[in-house]
Amino acid sequence: MDDEQMDNVLPVSYKPMIAGILLILAGLIGLITWVSSLLIDVNTIDPSILEQLQQSGIEITVEQIETFLSICATIGIILSIFPLLGGILALKRKMWGIAIVMSIIGLFTVGPIFASSILALVGLILIAISKNEFQHKSDNEPPIDEYSY
Repeated sequence: MDDEQMDNVLPVSYKPMIAGILLILAGLIGLITWVSSLLIDVNTIDPSILEQLQQSGIEITVEQIETFLSICATIGIILSIFPLLGGILALKRKMWGIAIVMSIIGLFTVGPIFASSILALVGLILIAISKNEFQHKSDNEPPIDEYSY
C-alpha cells in the first residue's frame, strides 16, 4: 500500500460490534419477556383482585385481561424482532441508517425493568457515533468525513 491508500483507511473500532451484541441481547430479552407474558394463564389470577377492581368501578373480565395481554405480547414480540435485525446489520457494519432505525424501535421493547430498552439505547448511541465505520453504497466512494467541508 502506498501513502495515498494508507490515508484513505480509517481506523476500525469495536463500537459497531458492541452495539450489535447489545441490540441482539435487547431483542432476545424482549422476545423472552413477551413470549412468557403470552404464556401466562390468566385463570390463575386471584379472583379477589378482580372483585376489588369491580368494587372500585372498573368492570373487567378475565377474557378482557387475556385479550389485552395477548395483544400487548404480540406487539412486543414484533417490536423485539427489529433490534435483532439491527444488531445483525451493526455486526456486519452495513446499512447504517436502517441499523439506527431498528435500534430506535428497540427502545420500545421494554423487557424486565426496561433492561432491553436501556441496551437498545446504548446500542443506538454506539451506532450513531460510529457512522464512518459502516459500509457505504459504493466501495469506490470515499468514507464520509464530517471535517472535510
